[in-house]
Amino acid sequence: MRHGFMVVVAAGMVAACSKKESPAPAPVAAARSHVEEAPHAHAAPHGGLVESTPRGHLELVTTRAGGYRVYLLDASLAPRPVDGASGSVKVAKGGYPDVTLTPAGDHLAGQGPEHGDDHLAMVVTVVKDGKPEVARFAAHLEANGHGNGLVGTLRVAPCPATPPEGLSAADCAKQGGVYSLVRDGGATTLVLAAPGQDAKGLLSTRVGQRVHVKGTEAEGRVVAEAVALEHDHTPFHGGVVAMSGDTHLEVLSLRSGEVRVWVTDAFRQPLPLAGRKGVVEVAGASAPLVPEAGGAYLRGALPPSDVEREVTVRLPMPEDAEYFIGFLLTPTDAPKSAAKPEASGGDAVQEVTITVQGGYQPSEVTLKQGVPARLRFVRKDSGGCGDELLIPDFGIQRPLPGLTETVVSFVPDKVGTFEFTCGMQMMKGQLVVK
Repeated sequence: MRHGFMVVVAAGMVAACSKKESPAPAPVAAARSHVEEAPHAHAAPHGGLVESTPRGHLELVTTRAGGYRVYLLDASLAPRPVDGASGSVKVAKGGYPDVTLTPAGDHLAGQGPEHGDDHLAMVVTVVKDGKPEVARFAAHLEANGHGNGLVGTLRVAPCPATPPEGLSAADCAKQGGVYSLVRDGGATTLVLAAPGQDAKGLLSTRVGQRVHVKGTEAEGRVVAEAVALEHDHTPFHGGVVAMSGDTHLEVLSLRSGEVRVWVTDAFRQPLPLAGRKGVVEVAGASAPLVPEAGGAYLRGALPPSDVEREVTVRLPMPEDAEYFIGFLLTPTDAPKSAAKPEASGGDAVQEVTITVQGGYQPSEVTLKQGVPARLRFVRKDSGGCGDELLIPDFGIQRPLPGLTETVVSFVPDKVGTFEFTCGMQMMKGQLVVK
């Protein structure tokens, strides 16, 4: 049976909790220095899982046999020395002992009992020079990757004179090329979009990234129904994201005391909330979690607060009826709806927030012709082609510094669909002006 974990807001810092004990917050000193950066997808120099920490990154390589290797990496994923470092791994599985990590060449290593589960949450703590680094990992130990579906790096090639079977020349041109998934071991699988799917929108923004593809596989091809970054923990609503198996929870605390919980699947698609109930707790107070009127998220009403506090969410899961998870959350104002006109100096302004993290979210933005637009691009990563924004139809070329927000203001003076991209045109989105 899986257990809950304490996750510290935005810093990605975590400490394990037990169903018999109250969750304990992670070290506060370590949590403060990485407030702006949410967990995001990374390349893995040693084939493991990479998460951010205040001192750079940690990479975890684990096996079903219970072996653990932890690499210390800097902000650019270059190795850091492990001399004098120590560490431990805590696994979210009842009765599984903590694993001690000690230096072994260029990494820390440890050995624990063999695993019988495919999906396990793990907390790695490394102490070097008296300073702790803590990161939470969602390990997938099955032989073929992330649950049901294919995992690999998405590639695109120009349309050939004779497109592959199942893809017409017209459709190939419309989607911008032939997409394929390069899987671990080098095997390549042709990726086609399922009927009714916008192939370009589904695939183009994920080119060059490691993704999880859900669909029907046969004869060297997969008909994709959904594509997501592997272990994508992008906060879509300004909250903090955690996992239980393949279920994702995003939790947001408001100054009014309201707590909102979005529940999504492995592809970050909303799961039905009808009949789903839980409890949210803070400092001795508790409130039921029930679906809000529109059915978009669960909500609970706690006492108002404008200071950081520990919030525990108890929500039965298919794999764990007693699942709970704790967060150290900083209350915020209720988020504004995207693309909603607001008053600004007497003039209407269309304002939209776009998250930049291996792609654009949302990747399609609808604007009204002739109304001033203010696009807030929030970078959740650093480096790579996301450093520059191009909107050629409106003469816009702007740098997007990592881990910060850049505001782009202009007037959409013509109707149509206009592409915006990164500098290398690997990440793409659309502005639809009506």
